[in-house]
Amino acid sequence: MQRFLLCALMLLLTWLPTQAQADAQLSGTTCMSSEGEIVGNIPLQGGRFVCQGVLKITQAGQYVIDFKNTSTLAQFQHEISDGHHTMHVLSGGLSSEHTDQLLLRHGRLVALQPGTYRLITWLQSPYYLAQPEVFVTDLASHQQQTNVSTAVSLLLLGILLGIFSYYMAIGIMPGHVTERMYALFILGNLIFQSAVLGLFKQLFDWHWFYLTSLPILFSNLAYISFVCHLLGISPFRHSRLYQVSIAARLTLLGLMVFAMIYPNWMLEMDRLGVAIFLVFGLVCGIRLSLQGQRVAQLYLLAISIFGVLGGLTITADRLSSNAWTVEQLGLIAVTVEAVALSLLVAYQINRLHKEKEHMLAELESTRSLAMTDRLTGVPNRHALENQMLHFPEHGCLMFLDIDNLKHVNDQYGHEAGDQLLKSFSRILTNKLDTHGKLYRLGGDEFAIVCHEDDVEWCQHQLEYTHLHLQKEGIVGAGTSVGIVFAHEATDTESLMRIADKRMYADKRARKNRKEMVQVFTH
Repeated sequence: MQRFLLCALMLLLTWLPTQAQADAQLSGTTCMSSEGEIVGNIPLQGGRFVCQGVLKITQAGQYVIDFKNTSTLAQFQHEISDGHHTMHVLSGGLSSEHTDQLLLRHGRLVALQPGTYRLITWLQSPYYLAQPEVFVTDLASHQQQTNVSTAVSLLLLGILLGIFSYYMAIGIMPGHVTERMYALFILGNLIFQSAVLGLFKQLFDWHWFYLTSLPILFSNLAYISFVCHLLGISPFRHSRLYQVSIAARLTLLGLMVFAMIYPNWMLEMDRLGVAIFLVFGLVCGIRLSLQGQRVAQLYLLAISIFGVLGGLTITADRLSSNAWTVEQLGLIAVTVEAVALSLLVAYQINRLHKEKEHMLAELESTRSLAMTDRLTGVPNRHALENQMLHFPEHGCLMFLDIDNLKHVNDQYGHEAGDQLLKSFSRILTNKLDTHGKLYRLGGDEFAIVCHEDDVEWCQHQLEYTHLHLQKEGIVGAGTSVGIVFAHEATDTESLMRIADKRMYADKRARKNRKEMVQVFTH
């Protein structure tokens, strides 16, 4: 079944034109270890090997000697002889100082005449990702076969670089651990893929071979942390899954130590590490999906897709096509996973943003209720105190005290008194418009905050409100006023105290005037 899926994947990736007759044929290839033992399969744990075969050329031209299945080769050397003496020596590899002639390939160009040659290839590498098999083809056919795979590889590397840059920019901000761990996971794979495909060597002349394995070990650790933060796995929530994550991390750390001690097994540790985080991701995804978590369900879909593609990649050692390598198939699998997870992270960010907006709206609603007088609907004393913290340089504060509220309550009931307060607030608020803002301090006391140039306007509107209330049948409507300007005190408490004193002074003066009028009347 696995072979069938792998072949199907290869058919989707490329199409190969058929030729009536091949210009180059390599046959009878055998490989030997450094001890002189013939091997059918080169051990993936690395070593030094020599492979030789018979090369038949039917037409003169430029030919390419390249490797199929894998590009993870530290050093190699091709020797072409005609049976008597060596005609060409072609060297290369990720650890070699020799310049690669083809982008993302180990192919070496050589001009050959028709004839029969012996091709001897020396291989030396700490490990191999898949079986390195030599093939020879003419330059035009090689370009036709590899142009698509090379272009796709560069495109996918660009996608990984873009995803890493975006989420790293978010991850460096406090509180974005999920994005940070995801960016580190992408970075590990980006370094690994760039190294195994020879991009680092070709662009930056970097030859450290262990870039083809070591970054994956760190990337696997970052992935475990990413999953825990993404799905909310902590010691307090989902404690069992958290314990499993600790066990997975300790196992990955053990693999890293083992790989450092035995570097020939480093790539095998990478494979085992990928299997560990795949199993961990599937277990977490399934467990939390069954609990109805939407993010976990989407994550399970993403990890399942990667499980199929990644599983095929880490178990494949030979491919039917010369155009693609196992490393490139791994790049496809990782990029599909990266895109799927980036969409999932974006979904989570959007969901958290909406939850934050909802909480802010509720907080603003609660704050608005706390700042609003329930009876009249105007801002309350708490709102005024907050406003006074930002009192303008040319501001004016007016304290108001409504006349006869107690008389109305005693004579007609508290409902009538409440109606007086509501009518007073409604009429005055509408008349003030943008020239001033009305606040209720409590009981029959109100306040107006306005610009010092609008004081006369506000007083006129207050008089209009009295007339309007009288038309509604409220006899003796009036208000005592205390006015203070911003320049009269240096702090808000003093301003409010001055306004309060002046209001009560005005109230006593108005009361005295009323009493004098009553005396003269009688």
